[in-house]
Amino acid sequence: MKKVLILKNDRTGDLFVSLKAINRIITKYKNNKLIIFLSETNHKFSFLFPSISKKIFPMDLGAVHKIKIFFYFLTNKIDSVFILTPKNFYYYLPFIFRKIKFYAITIKSKKSRPNNFFLKYLHKYVVIDRLNLTKRNSSYNVQKNLIMLNVGDEDKNNLQTNYYLNHKFIYPRNYIFFHYKHNLFNSLLEWDLDKIVKLINFLVKQKNNYVLFSSELDNKTINNFFENKFNTFDYKNNKKNFTNKEKIIFLKDIDGYNLFDVVKKSSKVICPEGIISHMSFFLNKPLLSLIHFRLKNKQAFRDQLISCKEWFPPNNYNYCVLKKDFLKSINKISYRINSFK
Repeated sequence: MKKVLILKNDRTGDLFVSLKAINRIITKYKNNKLIIFLSETNHKFSFLFPSISKKIFPMDLGAVHKIKIFFYFLTNKIDSVFILTPKNFYYYLPFIFRKIKFYAITIKSKKSRPNNFFLKYLHKYVVIDRLNLTKRNSSYNVQKNLIMLNVGDEDKNNLQTNYYLNHKFIYPRNYIFFHYKHNLFNSLLEWDLDKIVKLINFLVKQKNNYVLFSSELDNKTINNFFENKFNTFDYKNNKKNFTNKEKIIFLKDIDGYNLFDVVKKSSKVICPEGIISHMSFFLNKPLLSLIHFRLKNKQAFRDQLISCKEWFPPNNYNYCVLKKDFLKSINKISYRINSFK
């Protein structure tokens, strides 16, 4: 049985961008031994592909981990490798291990990865262009196009979306899922937590939906604030604390398959661009992605446009560019919500 290796030890949002490509790899190499390198962060979603063996490495590879990876290649008979995380170290491996077929996403930028010398040692590669402001496919499709399938195999889904839940909380039938991201709302927009409470109360009035929302893990100050304001389900302690009849529920310390599950069962998702927006797009959820641009000059504006074209999925992707002015932003969100299908 041939060994096929997938290199994907990076951020969780990036993992979801690569899921369609990973699904294609599983389809094409279903009769082979598949191994995936994941990070300490994104391995929490490895339940999506139970048939693949997993190895955990840091996102930022130190000297010791690079040596371990080198010896893994040296001591294992590997047929094919898919570089889905564009780290410079990974592009050196095809030069050393020339009998292995390397497939890779590559980056064209001011500091391209890899440089032209190493490109010729890749069996096949696709390019994510961060230099040219042109109309092009998003990274979702660029990565997917790295793996060509036979006719009839295109729509086969090998990803596992059923899982065992370790809590007894039953979600309401219809709810908006919202996520609070401190860097966006506080650091960039300069909205305090009282404004976030107003935003959540605004969301619950939209067609009388429930609002279930999460915050960042292990932030005691913010978690305590939300816990004292709203009905709460605590995932770490598997404990419900409902003090009122309001249709707002704070999901404290939700992560992994529980987070995936609550997004999957939601009616709509409203969240900052990032992990949850990519997860929502993968699950075909009606999504409103919240964005703020801090643009200092024309080059920053140009770079942001290129980034949008790379990460934003090509179709059915709704987003709202927020301003520091809270009321103007609320009006923009209201308009976007009403445009949901």
